[in-house]
Amino acid sequence: MMLKRLRHKRNWTQEQLAEISGLSVRTIQRIESGGKASLESLNALASVLEVQAPILAQGVTVIDKTTEDWEKVPAWLRACFFGSGLFKIPERILNIRVEQGTVAAGIILLLLSPVLDNAFDASFILFTSAYLVSLITRAGDKYSIW
Repeated sequence: MMLKRLRHKRNWTQEQLAEISGLSVRTIQRIESGGKASLESLNALASVLEVQAPILAQGVTVIDKTTEDWEKVPAWLRACFFGSGLFKIPERILNIRVEQGTVAAGIILLLLSPVLDNAFDASFILFTSAYLVSLITRAGDKYSIW
C-alpha cells in the first residue's frame, strides 16, 4: 500500500505517524491493511507525508461522509458509529464479540435462574442486548459501512 511505503520511507512507526497526523493507531492500521478511510483521514495523512491526497488514496477505499451513500444510512445507524476507532479491534469484529459475550452471559444467568433471584430478568436483558447488537451489525453489513 502507498501509505505503508511512504511511512517506511520516513522510517516512522505506525504509532509515530498516528501521533504526528492526529489519527489513531487503529486508523493507520486499518488504512494500511486496505480498509476504508475517510477523506479527513486521508487529507491529514497526505499533509503529514507531503503528498497529494489522490496519490495517497491509490488502493484505499475512501469513505466520504458527506456523500449520498453516507446520507442514505439511517440516522440511528450513523449514531451507532459515533466515536469509531477508539478500540484496536475493527468495529464489525467488536460488535460480534460483544454479541457473543452477551449471549454467553445470558446463558449462564439463565442456567442460574433457579438458584438466583432476578437472574432470569438479567438473562432476558442480555439476550435482548445481543439481539440489538446483531441488528446493528447486520445493518452495517447491509449499508456496507465496514
